[in-house]
Amino acid sequence: MGTALDAWVRKLEHLLTQEAIVADPAQKFALIEQVEEARRKIAELSDSSENRTGKATADFAREISRIVKYAPEHLIGREDELALLSEAWSKVRRAESRRPHIVTFVALGGEGKTSLVAKWTAELAHQGWPDCDAAFAWSFYSQGSRDQSAASSDLFLAEALRFFGDAAMAKNSQSAFDKARRLAQLVGERRVLLILDGVEPLQYAPTSPTPGELKDQGLVALLKALATNNRGLCVLTTRYAIPDLRAFRQTTAPQLELKRLTKRAGVALLQSLGVIGTQPEWEKLVEDVRGHALTLNLMGSYLRDAHGGDIRKRDLVNLEEADAESEQGGHAFRVMDAYVQWFSTGGKSGDDRRRGQRAIVVLQLLGLFDRPATSDCLAALLKTPVIPNLIEPLAALTVAQRHMVFARLESANLLTVNQDAGGNLISLDAHPLLREYFAKQLEATQPTAWRAAHARLYEHLCSTTKEGKTPTLEDLQPLYQAVSHGCQAGAEQDACVRIFRGRIQRSQEEYSTRRLGAFGFNMGALACFFDVQWTDVSHALSESDRAWVMAVAAYTLRALGRLTEAVQPSQSALSMRVEKSDWAQSSISASNLSELELTLGSTDSAIENAELSVTYAHRSGEPFRIVVALAKVGDVLHQAGRRSEAEKRFRDAEALQTKCQPTFPFLYSVQGFRFCDLLLTGAERSAWRIYLKQGEDKIHEMVPDGVARRAAETLRWLQNDPHMAFLSIALNKLTLGRAALYTAILAATTKDALRGSFDELKSISTEISSAVDDLRIAGDIVYLPYGLITRAWVRCILGHTIGLESAKADLDEAWEIAERGPMPLFLADIHLHRAKLFLHATDYPWNDVANGNQRGPEDDLRDARRLIIKHSYLRRIEELEEVEAVVADFPECTS
Repeated sequence: MGTALDAWVRKLEHLLTQEAIVADPAQKFALIEQVEEARRKIAELSDSSENRTGKATADFAREISRIVKYAPEHLIGREDELALLSEAWSKVRRAESRRPHIVTFVALGGEGKTSLVAKWTAELAHQGWPDCDAAFAWSFYSQGSRDQSAASSDLFLAEALRFFGDAAMAKNSQSAFDKARRLAQLVGERRVLLILDGVEPLQYAPTSPTPGELKDQGLVALLKALATNNRGLCVLTTRYAIPDLRAFRQTTAPQLELKRLTKRAGVALLQSLGVIGTQPEWEKLVEDVRGHALTLNLMGSYLRDAHGGDIRKRDLVNLEEADAESEQGGHAFRVMDAYVQWFSTGGKSGDDRRRGQRAIVVLQLLGLFDRPATSDCLAALLKTPVIPNLIEPLAALTVAQRHMVFARLESANLLTVNQDAGGNLISLDAHPLLREYFAKQLEATQPTAWRAAHARLYEHLCSTTKEGKTPTLEDLQPLYQAVSHGCQAGAEQDACVRIFRGRIQRSQEEYSTRRLGAFGFNMGALACFFDVQWTDVSHALSESDRAWVMAVAAYTLRALGRLTEAVQPSQSALSMRVEKSDWAQSSISASNLSELELTLGSTDSAIENAELSVTYAHRSGEPFRIVVALAKVGDVLHQAGRRSEAEKRFRDAEALQTKCQPTFPFLYSVQGFRFCDLLLTGAERSAWRIYLKQGEDKIHEMVPDGVARRAAETLRWLQNDPHMAFLSIALNKLTLGRAALYTAILAATTKDALRGSFDELKSISTEISSAVDDLRIAGDIVYLPYGLITRAWVRCILGHTIGLESAKADLDEAWEIAERGPMPLFLADIHLHRAKLFLHATDYPWNDVANGNQRGPEDDLRDARRLIIKHSYLRRIEELEEVEAVVADFPECTS
């Protein structure tokens, strides 16, 4: 590969000598950038490729064991799917250009997705990994499969980056998006087999407003990058289709629905399990359970173990009642009812029944977990004093005897035993549907034991976790799990105040969000405190803590871009705090609700709640709350086009802050960013006029002298504060970058002259990119489009219009975020930027999704106008009119 890159560099350097290229600054700048990128990659490959390849090859067995351990001895009825995967890998080996980069299997729980992929991977391993440079597998079920879990891509990305040779990236504070892009680069450049099993914990449920979409931006970035560029193959399993890959479904990322087992395959499976019967009896049983693979496996094992394989005993399983159960677990649950009954009362002797009781206890213990049960957690459950009415059947057993119980259950296909090379237990695992079954059974029939067991796990995780002063997300994982167990133990108040608020968030420091950007993990923990998600907080919490949880949940949902879900808890938090006359917190809630409403495009409501925030702040008597509230009003008025009123509110806020905090005479953090945004409005408009070659007869507003100074000064304050949020630092960097960009454009006076300032523009681009990186790390996705849209402009000036790191890529990413929100004001901005930056493009690079017709700048301006008027985003109305006039002067734009 290095040889090819060397040849590429020589070719590019030759092109730079051609007069036609040198004469076009845009082409010249783009070529210079490509040469630098190629040289960097050559150095990177020479430094680390050998180490990465060697490590990956040596660790095949360990890394792929995460999936191979679930491979059945015989896989029946999936011959076509096995052949499809084998053919996909053959195409990888032949380096065919038209081949899958990602293969996704979608099916209900228990249909055999994991078994299929595990069996194929095991066969590939048996063949010696033909032409495979590296193989890595990950199951997201290892991070939790319930709604109240903190599943995200962070742990996966860290582990995968370490495996593929970038340990530094794995442990640093870069965002999941950046880590995913880096992982995609490392994976995509070689023939790698990447297996991602059970992705659904990272997807929205089918009942949500965005069914199946990925919640996790890191996984979105990884999959889209691999769909675009991947020399190897990624195999993915999930219960829900992934809309995020819809654009690639017909090309590089096919999605395959794993159907039920056929009648013939189902009969063969029953026969392989030792079920004795006639052809009609076998076929009827297969059809009665709708060919569901897990149910047939359980039924076959039950009939074999309890009744010598006699199919006539199937009547002991009440399948008819399954119709009222969930689509994914009903029949399997009815089989487990029969299994539990047999374990409890079956057998010919007392020893048989005792063995059955032990098996039930082990399975019930797995029901306490939504992930594999680790050996240390199991040991905590088994220690003395014994948990009454639960642990007794296992209490007196030796380690060897317990392992015999595990082995029996494994032979019955009820659990998976994970051991190290020395035979020591690592963890026990079971299918998520079985864990769900035993969780429901234990909670319903033995509620006291259920709470006591969760309390034991809660105490164990809290006491054994030593997170230290600057923990990573991995360090905090046991505490996130502890919150879930604590809530199920009835210890919601302690889990909220001592663990989540005290050790994860660290009270006012807000460590996990401000320093780690862990909004996704926090969302999973917060869900544990709700009886009805985002609507009703557990009454086990104090009233003040109920209001706090509601408010934090609303803020976290908004930060994750889940705006419509955030409305109800935002309104509830405000009502709860007003009812208690907690005016300082009421002011915060009203301000947060105002920001949410503005982002959703409800400008009038946003103004009302911003003013309400000022009222409550005055009642609180806290000067800082008044400062924040006044700045919020200023920002909303600014977006509504009421610039002079807005500036007065900002000035009032800054005057009060100077009085209260003389050492901090400027508005800072989000308030400072919003004020600078207003102060830069005129310079931004003037810069666009120069860029669009119009408005020569107008007096251009320059960047106010104080903007860069105040941004630099407040950035210095923030960087000297170890507890300050990444978001505040990122927004100050963005302000500095914007001010520098507008200054450069206004100094050049013409677009052509601007292109002569390559070094300066490149430096500005680096500064803005640093801001974008920090916005990603901050994790508050609502602010990310500001950076992406700004960077699109400078990238376009530098000639980077199309490609992976280009103006179009930035606008497309911003569009995805804004569309999902929805964030109509950002959508209007993106429409405007598309039209302005690609006004004279030969091929306008966007199509209408509905009909596939190519768009033009006039289409984006029409849509921008509709959004601006509908949402009273009048700040942009004059800017829109100016661009419309430019388009009208160029008939080719509307032809």
